[in-house]
Amino acid sequence: MHPPPKLTKGIGATSTQRIFLNGKTILLVEDEFLLALQLEELLQSRGATVRGPYRKLDEAMKAALHEEFDFAILDINLNGTMVYPLADHLLVRGNPFLFLSGYSLSNLPDRFRAVTRLNKPCDPDLLIATLRARF
Repeated sequence: MHPPPKLTKGIGATSTQRIFLNGKTILLVEDEFLLALQLEELLQSRGATVRGPYRKLDEAMKAALHEEFDFAILDINLNGTMVYPLADHLLVRGNPFLFLSGYSLSNLPDRFRAVTRLNKPCDPDLLIATLRARF
């Protein structure tokens, strides 16, 4: 048995690594413009369809109510508005998601302590590996 291939970025990635999100839709909620663009590009390069990026909670809530998606990536603080109502909605519906934030685990309400949280800035390989483990 061979170990799984190492995750790599960009051109060096195998076609399987590049498209493992093919057919998957990711809801992206991020208010930092450049980071949102980088995340969108990264996810699309792996075959995902990206809903968003949504920069405001009300827009993200509407999308979560009306759009189909397989997974969500949520920034916790959207220009001073906490994303927790959306996270509560996703938990109730059973939609998998992770937090991508500068907030530490100790700053999260108890009900979200079991949710995967990646630090900003996030290494793209770590995000891809986390998503790969989900799909």
